[in-house]
Amino acid sequence: MLKVSEVVLDFGGIRALDTVGFTVGDGEICGLIGPNGAGKTSLFNCITRIYQPDSGSITFDGTDLLGLRRHQVVRHGIARTFQNLALWPKLTVLENTVLGAHSLATPRLVPSAVAWPSTRAARKRVDLRAWELLERLDLLDLASHPAAGLPFGTLKRVELARALISEPSLLLLDEPAGGLTHAEVDELAAVVQGLQAELGFSVLLVEHHMGMVMSMSDHVVAMDFGRTIADGTPDEVKRDPAVVAAYLGTAA
Repeated sequence: MLKVSEVVLDFGGIRALDTVGFTVGDGEICGLIGPNGAGKTSLFNCITRIYQPDSGSITFDGTDLLGLRRHQVVRHGIARTFQNLALWPKLTVLENTVLGAHSLATPRLVPSAVAWPSTRAARKRVDLRAWELLERLDLLDLASHPAAGLPFGTLKRVELARALISEPSLLLLDEPAGGLTHAEVDELAAVVQGLQAELGFSVLLVEHHMGMVMSMSDHVVAMDFGRTIADGTPDEVKRDPAVVAAYLGTAA
């Protein structure tokens, strides 16, 4: 569904992405790994139109993503979480979740003001979907609680709920295990795999927790210094000499 081809991104004299290319298939979990500074989040930001690559192409289900505006990306079936949490702290868990559905149906001003039946029905569908996701992610008891003050692991699940309510075909997860305990990592991996199997969306997973990546992924892409250095099954990639050198150094 996702095809990244020869993508180049420069920041002044720094080349963040250097002819990066790979694909993510329909219903597949693809792990994207690499040391800090390898260009993983920069690539995410190109896919979601936060950054504009200098050259190359990114297509999703036949659509040229680089021809879209930022707000149009989610309407084409792509949702993401962020490496640094991007929730509204004063809004409740339910309200933060519902915000992720803005792309599904944004009522016009007049129908919203007079509460036309179509508008009420659309909001009811969104609310129902939100409650279903909160139940699935074990967040029901916190639905009315502001995001501020909640444990970090809980906030990660709120971000996941907000991304999933848009009913994506492709979910981009940017270091979802960062800051979590080992038990929380295992729990999150099981939840994502369960939802992915049930709903059938594809996943592009950026993560430093190698146990999580290798256990979840159908295939893994490794990057270093902005370039793709390996692409294959988890077993193939973790044994690739270029990947070992990137993580441990040639001497090691």
